[in-house]
Amino acid sequence: MFGSNKHPFYPPSIPLKGYHEMTIPATYIFMFFGAAVASLIGFVWTLSGGPGRRVSTQERVLACWLMVTAAIHLVIEGYVVVTPDYYQHPADNYLSEAWKEYTKADSRYATRDSFIISMEAVTAFAVGPMCFAAVYGILQSKVWRFPLMIILSVCQIYGDVLYYGTCYLEGFVHSRPEVLYFWVYFVLLNALWILIPLMVLIFSLQKIMQALQKAKTD
Repeated sequence: MFGSNKHPFYPPSIPLKGYHEMTIPATYIFMFFGAAVASLIGFVWTLSGGPGRRVSTQERVLACWLMVTAAIHLVIEGYVVVTPDYYQHPADNYLSEAWKEYTKADSRYATRDSFIISMEAVTAFAVGPMCFAAVYGILQSKVWRFPLMIILSVCQIYGDVLYYGTCYLEGFVHSRPEVLYFWVYFVLLNALWILIPLMVLIFSLQKIMQALQKAKTD
């Protein structure tokens, strides 16, 4: 364990007492995360192709993405919202260890930045359930699935843009400068929640426009 105010987060001067040093390697954290993601994808892919279902390949892929996203929002992001002292926990909790690792890319989670925690609360407890609902809508071919996917995609893109924007305005002082923490964790991983929701948004808009055009010509 580090001393009373020693921690690996940036800036080093932030007062953050009680940090408990990680004992689970980052490689193990990613292996566990990858296995969980693969399991969710396998489950949804199998379920969406079951007997009696007429789900296109595109929507089966979307359902897999939405299920993984729902789990990340509700379980992982929800955990950091309700666990302000996660960085003080001993290595007996996978989620605490995972957040200690990611906090090297953004220390605002540990300092309980008001924007970060508010944004993550909305993402976890509003957008997360919306993603689950969208998966259900896809599997059941509900007509409301496309408007719902538009709404949740806009929420994800808007939240991520604000996330980047606030860091930019503050001079990226909350991220360690190493390539892994800044470019991989902070930039690349978060960019997925702009790029993929943008594709989901375009796909959903196209489906709605096609339906409207068909109704107009009928």
